[in-house]
Amino acid sequence: MNIDLITMGEMLIDFIPMQKGVPLKQNKGFYRMPGGAPANVAVGAAKLGAKSAFFGKVGDDPFGDLLVDTLAENRVVTDYIVKTDVAHTALAFVTLAENGERDFTFYRNPSADMLYIWEEVDQKALLSAKIFHHGSISLIDEPVKTTTFKMVKMARDNGLLISYDPNLRLPLWSDKETARRTIKQGLETADILKISEDELEFITKEKDIGNGIEKLSKYKIPYIFITAGKEGTYYFSNNYQGHQPAIEVKVEDTTGAGDAFAAAILTQFIKNDVKLGEDISQEKLVSMVKYANVAGGIATTGKGAIASLPDQKMVDKIIKGEDL
Repeated sequence: MNIDLITMGEMLIDFIPMQKGVPLKQNKGFYRMPGGAPANVAVGAAKLGAKSAFFGKVGDDPFGDLLVDTLAENRVVTDYIVKTDVAHTALAFVTLAENGERDFTFYRNPSADMLYIWEEVDQKALLSAKIFHHGSISLIDEPVKTTTFKMVKMARDNGLLISYDPNLRLPLWSDKETARRTIKQGLETADILKISEDELEFITKEKDIGNGIEKLSKYKIPYIFITAGKEGTYYFSNNYQGHQPAIEVKVEDTTGAGDAFAAAILTQFIKNDVKLGEDISQEKLVSMVKYANVAGGIATTGKGAIASLPDQKMVDKIIKGEDL
């Protein structure tokens, strides 16, 4: 089976609060939303026309079934998802501020995604893809940490583009320095880095984006996209750098916005058939970032991650200047 994009890592259920600006313990109810950053990216890319597959493990439980079904319904290849009865599917309870920003409380000690082992990876399918995408959550615990690094090495050795999103979730790490040190390991093999402004500051200890990029330069990452919410996106390649403003939207929930951007930018790499070591013109790069900004902006207008990911028609409408 030919695949454009493989994402791997965590799938979980986000419980999105019915009330904004209210502490978790005071919320009267929650919406159950399938999520998990790598799963969101797989769905987002599929909705935008890429052939995507998800690699990972869920619990053999109703939540695991819901996640697999949700991906399949959104045309993501689910053949390589493993189920286990040793641990449950991960859960995350979200607290929303009035502006749509969020905090997470996780239930995964351990969860099924943490138990994904190398022997469960379909290596032939892995090598059929063009891009391999992962985050840092799968770098926290063993055995999935070793599995992730082995998948990255195999993908890199066989010419796949490696996409990396640090996706910082500090409550899941034992301490900040361990998080910083481990997340940096992912930078060493990245060809495409999608990183938020806050994550850049955390990793580099620099508030200024220019100084942060300077510190990242030693990793020689060909393409870096720094998402800054309503301020838009800063992009950097070997030859070009610039800024693309965000679209104006009424923000409901920012959960999954970064994943929508990642899915869209990776879809653009696929559609433009970008090869390892190949340079993109600045005009093309600007067009790609504009497209991804639109996808990320649309994703903030609904509740939850997967449920809010846009399809190609929605993105095209905004790019043409039409209303959704």
